[in-house]
Amino acid sequence: MRVIIAMLLMLSSYAHAGCGDISDSDQRAYCNARVNGQSCSNISDNDLRASCWAEMNGQSCGNISNSDQRAYCNAKVNGQSCSNISDNDLRASCWAEMNGQSCGNISNSDQRAYCNAKINGQSCGNIQDSNLRNECSAMKR
Repeated sequence: MRVIIAMLLMLSSYAHAGCGDISDSDQRAYCNARVNGQSCSNISDNDLRASCWAEMNGQSCGNISNSDQRAYCNAKVNGQSCSNISDNDLRASCWAEMNGQSCGNISNSDQRAYCNAKINGQSCGNIQDSNLRNECSAMKR
């Protein structure tokens, strides 16, 4: 679930917000790794840290214990199918990101807004979660 949140955090429309404005330390460290090239080592959550290492440094997704997060990582990093993701919103996000499908199948409004910002260039302003908006803003700069 943290990968979903991290992904959503990337698409905020607030131009001056950035990774430093994210209150959750793991999400802040993940954002800093992706946006500013910092190390993934500062992430305490094992799955989020393993996802970060896989995305940033080409390490294996196999160290991710959550099966949905592992499948999502494998889709992003290794081009595998999104079909193995059981969480509906994460699978729909994966299909949109990897295969250009619509974000409209994502039931969570913040996740849907994040997907539309990331995939379709829409505003992050509809994302209610402030951490997600801040990461979104950082990723869009």
